[in-house]
Formats: sequence, structure tokens, C-alpha cells
Amino acid sequence: MKKILFIISSKAGKTEFDVNRNDLLALQKKAPSDSVIEVIETKYKGHIDKIIEDFAKEDNFEKYAIICGGDGSLNELVNTAYGKDISIGLIPTGTGNDFAKNFDYKNFNLEKIFSFYASPIDLIQINDKLCVNVTSLGFDTQVLKEAYKFLEKNPNLGKKAYIKAVISSLRNIQYENLKIKMMIENGKNMEIKGNFLISAICNGAFYGSGFTPAPEASLDDGLINLITAEKIPFYKLPFMILKYKKGKHRTSPHLNEYKISSGQISSDKDFLANIDGEIFTTNKINFNVIPS
Repeated sequence: MKKILFIISSKAGKTEFDVNRNDLLALQKKAPSDSVIEVIETKYKGHIDKIIEDFAKEDNFEKYAIICGGDGSLNELVNTAYGKDISIGLIPTGTGNDFAKNFDYKNFNLEKIFSFYASPIDLIQINDKLCVNVTSLGFDTQVLKEAYKFLEKNPNLGKKAYIKAVISSLRNIQYENLKIKMMIENGKNMEIKGNFLISAICNGAFYGSGFTPAPEASLDDGLINLITAEKIPFYKLPFMILKYKKGKHRTSPHLNEYKISSGQISSDKDFLANIDGEIFTTNKINFNVIPS
């Protein structure tokens, strides 16, 4: 017997799929005889933790939790459900929905919800938290911070907030002086130092509302794609940003990509970073892939 728990994130936007509580409750009448459906809408910060804690205690079910939300809501769900016997699904109703871009949602509709199957993906351990999609620091996190400011003032901006944020952030370019240690895919250790515009630790291929830092990244190859961008002449930046958005930056002499299994990024001073869009401040990030 399957139990499918739909969790509606009350903090998510509505840009990809307009799915509401009534749509999901209507599925209860269409559910196969071997499936039970429950729908819960989050009511406060941290509510997902309580929902999953209760869900994990239920016996006699194959358990599936499907979040209707964005990358932040998905990250919260994964961090809560990890280690429990629960499979995770996503209906992308956030603003950026970058993790969802790793999959084909073109023909998705709720009528097909009962024909899903579960398969494993990798995760990335970032200090004491799990990352589902991308952790990054530098210019892109500055952009993200600006985008959140624009969205706070005008939630209807949606994805346009990220474009405005890029333009705004170009006025105050900052580089982070970093030491990056890593174990590359052949098992050898490597270290690089310098001033970096961007450092992106990628499980998926997309972030920042459609930018493509790691176009060849795979969610189940047991490896992390680390992207670094060094100092770039200002006059080249707009063109580089356009290439970066489309994933056509890989031939640039200013960017490097490493396939690795673990590493550490550190600095003598604190820097801004984000895990799946959730911003934090630190001076050291330890990271490693958790395969499958």
C-alpha cells in the first residue's frame, strides 16, 4: 500500500505550475486502490520538519512525500527526510525552480501523478547540511541577495528579479580570496588559490533562475562539478554572463570546471554563500558527494 503525502509550501511562488490544495484533494477520488493521498499546507517556518516526523512514524505504507514548492522548500524536505524510508518528489511551484530543470516537465500534469517511479540521486554534504542542487559563493550569491530584495518589494517580478539583480550587482563587483582543496575524480588531491568571482559546487546543471554553470552535470554520477571563475576584465563580464546563463562558457580561459568527490573552500574572512538558494555566511565550506 502506498501513501502519497503532498506538501504545499506556503512560501513558494506560482510561476511554473499553478497547483492548489483543491487540485490535489480532487486526486483522492482518482487514486488507485493501492494508494492513499494526504494533502498538508505548511503553516509556519519549520513545519515541514514536524510533517515528516509524523509521516515517518506511519507503518504499513510505502511512503512518498511530494513537495509543491521551489528549491528552498525541496531542500528543507530532503534535509528532514534524509535517512528515513521516504521517497521524495517535486512539483515546481517556486520562483526559480532550478532543480526541476534537470528533468523534463513539459508534458507534466496531475493526472499522471500515479505513474511515477523512484530512482536514487546523489546529494552533497555541505558542512552540516545537505545540498540537493547547487551551493555557490561570490557574485552569484550577491545577485541572489539582490534578487530577494527586489522580490520582497515586488513579488510579481518573478524570474525578472534575477535579471534586475545581475544588472544591479555589476555596479559593485567583489572577488573572494579563497583557498580551494579538492579530491578530483582520479583520486588525486589538488589545491588552487586566488581571487574568484564565482565558485559553484554543482550536483545539478542549473541555478539562479536558469543560469547553467555545469551543463554536463549529472545527478547520479557520484561526482560533484566544481566551477570556478577567476578575475574577468569588466568589459568582458556582460558577454561572459550571457554565455554563463546559456551554458556556453566552458571554453573561456577565465573559467575552470573540475569533477571531484570532495573538497574544502576557505578564506581568511567571512563570505556569503547559498545552499539551494538559502543564503548563509561562513569562512569555510567542507563538502563531499553522497552517492545514490
